[in-house]
Amino acid sequence: MFRTVTIAALCINLEHIGRILLADSECLVFNYGMAFSLFSDYPSFTMWLSVIACLMLASVFVLADLNDAERIGYSIMLGGALSNCAEKLILGYVIDWIHLPLIPLTINIADIEVTLGALIAFVNFVV
Repeated sequence: MFRTVTIAALCINLEHIGRILLADSECLVFNYGMAFSLFSDYPSFTMWLSVIACLMLASVFVLADLNDAERIGYSIMLGGALSNCAEKLILGYVIDWIHLPLIPLTINIADIEVTLGALIAFVNFVV
């Protein structure tokens, strides 16, 4: 369990330290919605959905019998989700700051962590 908390905490800190050190103020996007700014007109709905998603991810550690790779994947996913959820609860929005020039998309490190963690968990679930 200590490893899970440590990985999640590192993921949360990586998002905020990365933004402080690397963000270009011209690329900042205040996302009131979810991924791809879905449901931007309903910020309280997306806030509660984020809280529920974090609680569901946390319950996986209690209820599921995970191998080490799955535990790492879910820990990374939980860290990214908690980071975005904390921003939504404190600021009311998530700050996206990494602009991807090939696709019209601006994301943050927490989004990458959620995606990477889900990919790791999925691959280990299938294999």
